[in-house]
Amino acid sequence: MTTPNLAIVNARPDQLAGVRALAETVWRAHYPGIIAPEQIDHMLARGYSDDALAPFVDGGDRGLELALVDGEPAGFAAWYATDRVGEVKLDKLYVLPTAQRCGVGGALIARVAAKALALGAASVILNVNKRNAQAIRAYEKHGFAVKKSVVVDIGEGFVMDDYVMEKRL
Repeated sequence: MTTPNLAIVNARPDQLAGVRALAETVWRAHYPGIIAPEQIDHMLARGYSDDALAPFVDGGDRGLELALVDGEPAGFAAWYATDRVGEVKLDKLYVLPTAQRCGVGGALIARVAAKALALGAASVILNVNKRNAQAIRAYEKHGFAVKKSVVVDIGEGFVMDDYVMEKRL
């Protein structure tokens, strides 16, 4: 199923509050049962403040892509070029539950892949929680494969127990 009235645009600074609201909605709908509510709160506060999101806006080697369905925000992706030559990291990808399985996530991945290719990247990597089976299946559908397993300390006693997945371009 595809969404005919879908547009992917570069997010503007005045849209950061909307991105934060999307993240709140998606995280609170999706992550209970995968990570503890306290970790959800910690990660939202850490990753979605204006200070955390602003560097993705208007950066030549990074971006914040906003998916609009019928003109309304339905998802977003944040990405950046890593310190490794030829590698871009898809740092955030979230789609409203009502817009999932409609091509929004795939369009965001395609947009990030195109931006990565324009920078000369050969691959896109991402981290995904090992217990997030729905996201893992979606990433595999779009050409990502598990590269390695990592545990990352994110402070306040929390860790991210993730797979690093890679898509070769």
